[in-house]
Amino acid sequence: MRPMRVGVLAGVLLLASAGLAVAGPQDGLIPVDQYTSAMARNLAIAHRAELLKFSEHIYHCLPWLGVVKNGIGFPHPKGAEGDDRYLSVWVNIDQDEDARFGALPPPRRASAMFSRYGMYLLKQMSQLTDITTDTNVQGFSVILSWLKPGSVSASQPVMETLALFVDKPSLGDFLARRIRTSDFTERAKYNLFDGKALIGRVPLEVWDDNFNSTFKLKNYEVEKGQHC
Repeated sequence: MRPMRVGVLAGVLLLASAGLAVAGPQDGLIPVDQYTSAMARNLAIAHRAELLKFSEHIYHCLPWLGVVKNGIGFPHPKGAEGDDRYLSVWVNIDQDEDARFGALPPPRRASAMFSRYGMYLLKQMSQLTDITTDTNVQGFSVILSWLKPGSVSASQPVMETLALFVDKPSLGDFLARRIRTSDFTERAKYNLFDGKALIGRVPLEVWDDNFNSTFKLKNYEVEKGQHC
């Protein structure tokens, strides 16, 4: 089991109390029997190796993120057409109380979280070659949850959540800088939630943030055999 700093452990306990249990690499994958269509089940079986590799990368290399149990796979995002399937990941973010972050309005907090974690995860997913080239996968989805500022000491912690999905061509164009940020956010479908309450579509900004590729957790050692 990977070592945890106090903040991460406290975050995990709070997330569990909020009903969002974090999972190990295997438990992070949606079980095949939970899919509602043959195509989705076939995707889960065909790409299990890549899904597990992705889950292991988050678990071992990004200890400040916790994949929700059954949080990686090919769900059908609300609002998607027909049986369109998107490679999706749902993570809980270990976020210590920070007055500056708490003072930001919800759209700005969502933009900060998406710029730091959402874009990194989308880039990682876009590099999963077998999945990216599968014509039955329409695009990618990230769901980011973090403790709402000021709710840490509450009897029932509140999570803020940004859920976004985007088609493969639009993400590819954005990563290659062929389209502007405003074009990308216009094409993407997303909603912000305050706990279970829907806030809806908010102005979303995206900027460069190299935190995940440069930050090193003090006293944390990657498990032998893992490469980050």
